[in-house]
Amino acid sequence: MKKEIKIGRHVISEGNPTYMVAEMSANHNMDFGRAKAIIKAAKESGADAIKIQTYTPDTITIDSDMPAFRTKDAV
Repeated sequence: MKKEIKIGRHVISEGNPTYMVAEMSANHNMDFGRAKAIIKAAKESGADAIKIQTYTPDTITIDSDMPAFRTKDAV
């Protein structure tokens, strides 16, 4: 059985070129112009798609001063 996935007009399967997804992560720093520049650079580098995220670290971390959450060098 031939396995095949289609994303738009791209076919992903054995014998087809790799479908490249670039990782932007949060490197755009919530700046739209910077995000566009990263997308353009990814496209120029051969990326077919880009993965982004818009969360900020404070939304996924615990605000705690408990010893278990401190580093040895923390002030």
